[in-house]
Amino acid sequence: MNMFDTVTGLMPHGVCFFYRQDLILLHVISDALIALAYFSIPVTLLHFLRKRASIPFAHVLVLFAAFIMLCGFTHIMGIWTIWKPYYYLEGGVKVLTAAVSLLTAAALVPLVPKALAMRTPEELEAVNTQLREQIDRRDEAEQVTQQTLQQLETSNRELEQFAYVASHDLQAPLRSVKGFSSLLGKKYAEQLGDEGQEYIDLIEESAGNMQRLIDDLLALSRVDQVAAEPTDADVTETLDAALAQLDADIKSSGAQVTHDELPTLTTGHNLLLQVFQNLVSNGIKFQPPGQTPKVHISSARTREGWEFSVRDNGIGIPQDKLQSVFEIFTRLHGQGEYEGSGIGLALIQRIVKRLGGSVSIESTQGGKGSGTTVRFSLPERPASQPESAQERPGLTTSFGTA
Repeated sequence: MNMFDTVTGLMPHGVCFFYRQDLILLHVISDALIALAYFSIPVTLLHFLRKRASIPFAHVLVLFAAFIMLCGFTHIMGIWTIWKPYYYLEGGVKVLTAAVSLLTAAALVPLVPKALAMRTPEELEAVNTQLREQIDRRDEAEQVTQQTLQQLETSNRELEQFAYVASHDLQAPLRSVKGFSSLLGKKYAEQLGDEGQEYIDLIEESAGNMQRLIDDLLALSRVDQVAAEPTDADVTETLDAALAQLDADIKSSGAQVTHDELPTLTTGHNLLLQVFQNLVSNGIKFQPPGQTPKVHISSARTREGWEFSVRDNGIGIPQDKLQSVFEIFTRLHGQGEYEGSGIGLALIQRIVKRLGGSVSIESTQGGKGSGTTVRFSLPERPASQPESAQERPGLTTSFGTA
């Protein structure tokens, strides 16, 4: 049996119509229009899928297109069998249509819960409205935050300017106090006697402490103003320059300052010098009586850049004070025990932050292993410096210690 042969002994459908023209036209025109409509639907679906390849449930749309196309072919066969009895071919088309329709139905059933879960246009519009409201609130919050940041920046600049002006202007009367107290001690030593000389010494000591405090405040206020042009230089040279400025303290204390091989780094080396000078100075100063200071500097490669460690064998810091030592004016000892203004570590933190890094501290007290390690990280390449960062004339370079 060949499906594409006519069936012997069977008449075409036109015989049933007695080949009446009105019946034939009625069936041919209606079947042709139905077939044309059926053929246009899958073409539209396939064009839609071609334009929107990422649409979900695409396989179901393909099955729908095939099913509707085959339905159109059944109507074409209805026209053809009016004149030719190709009933096996017509049945084959119907069998194929039935199979594809069953597959389409089977694929459609699991999608019903998902389709029901999909949001209606009204629900989507409500969600969009909520999102727009959230975006508006976020934009308003960002504007408020930006305004607050600008106000804080302005306030910080004003505070820095105040600290600079106050510290700078305090130096003139302080120099007068120091000069006149020294002159008074020399010129009227006999009249003042031992007790008067003791008072003069206290005045000069207090004036010295005040001078260190002023110098440290000036150093702190100028961190964000001093030009820190990044240069590519060996950190060992920067450390050597810092040690040269501490040469007198190193020799007088007998300190042993050592270091590992240090990298070449692109950063603001004039500011990095201050960091090393402060940390080494602290390691030399904060020592138990009679102990030889030992300070060691090392470095390690990190993913973002380099981490430097400055370790000493000093008296250490209590664990409950480690979180506060970077706050300005934080002192753990009286002036009679160790000199300092309590600004040094705050200055170090500010410098490292200016250079794009971060700083942390570890310490132990008591026993042979006491000491402090300060670690600070610097990026491989620093962020660009503000063009407005210009060094103020007349500022004296000073290095505060904690």
